[in-house]
Amino acid sequence: MEKTNIAEEKRAARLEARARLLAAAPAERARWGQEMFRYLEMLPVWHTARTVLCFMSTPTEPDTTPLLQTALKSGRTLCLPRQCPEGRMEAHRVAALFALRPGPHGILEPPPTLPVVDPAAIDLIVAPCLAATPAGVRLGHGGGFYDRFFARSGAARVALCPAAAVFPQLPADEFDLPVDLVITERGIL
Repeated sequence: MEKTNIAEEKRAARLEARARLLAAAPAERARWGQEMFRYLEMLPVWHTARTVLCFMSTPTEPDTTPLLQTALKSGRTLCLPRQCPEGRMEAHRVAALFALRPGPHGILEPPPTLPVVDPAAIDLIVAPCLAATPAGVRLGHGGGFYDRFFARSGAARVALCPAAAVFPQLPADEFDLPVDLVITERGIL
């Protein structure tokens, strides 16, 4: 498949996924986050992970606040991503959520003064997505930040994806790295 065709297919899939996600009420999105975290807590990797990288959710994503607070309270090293120049992403250790500041896209992220954690030291990455397949193909917002980070880390990779945004197939190229598991509000895929 040609690169331009994949780019066009990804654009179309993102539009469809956004439409599906925006059809849900904010209260439903909040419930999604609670249910997804309940399923994540069932996984052995959650119990063995000492260092966790998780995203700070936006209003249109499943709420990750319960997951973040539990990780902090349980004594795990919690990392949150920070967008850096040249399309890079760094994981910064966070000790409290009040330290977060709006980043380039308005998403709360750690300030650059917090310690950077080596991607190889991370045990579990909980990633956002616009859409995913049951096989672990993840469609993000198009920046490639997580795919480039995945390539630098041997961590287990989990995507939180509402069931409404699970597609049977999604376009992918050689730079799109799959996740190990997809968690919806209905279960683990």
